[in-house]
Amino acid sequence: MDASLGSPHSFYPGPHSSVGAMAELATLTRPDLEDLLACEDKLTEFVASLPQMAAARNQCDQLAAQNEAIAKASLERSSEYERSRDATIRKMEELNTLRTKFEEMTVAQQVASEKLAPGNIQESLLICAVQSEEESEKIAENFLQKRIDVDAFLGEYLEKRIETHLRRFKGERLGAQLQELHKAGF
Repeated sequence: MDASLGSPHSFYPGPHSSVGAMAELATLTRPDLEDLLACEDKLTEFVASLPQMAAARNQCDQLAAQNEAIAKASLERSSEYERSRDATIRKMEELNTLRTKFEEMTVAQQVASEKLAPGNIQESLLICAVQSEEESEKIAENFLQKRIDVDAFLGEYLEKRIETHLRRFKGERLGAQLQELHKAGF
């Protein structure tokens, strides 16, 4: 770019030489000068033909081309920005979905942890042992009231009593182990 045109980012034309314009005027005759003063079209044509005006037009053309290039780059970046923004929105929605699933799974894990906590397992074993014992007593009552025969009684009653004792044993054994762990600082 011509240094006399000024900065490409400037809105003002570069330095202009009044000497060049004066030199052009000095070459004109008096009647030509009077014609310039009398006829605005001739004055406009004369001013337009000055090298400084050509340089100013050139600078305007360059600035217009730069503006057009900047506008095109802005449009390209605008579409790139829109794509990035849309991708970010999708990622945020995905993040929110994953966060919700994570929170749900965390709650489910906590429920499972509580359910499978050794103390809760022991309690469940002891409760099931009591229930099995009650069921075995019902079987005995049914036998005493002659609702079931001896073979059915022996099969069902022995099965329930074994189940009761196993559950009670496992619950008590787990309780003893938990007490040992508690004493050891766990």
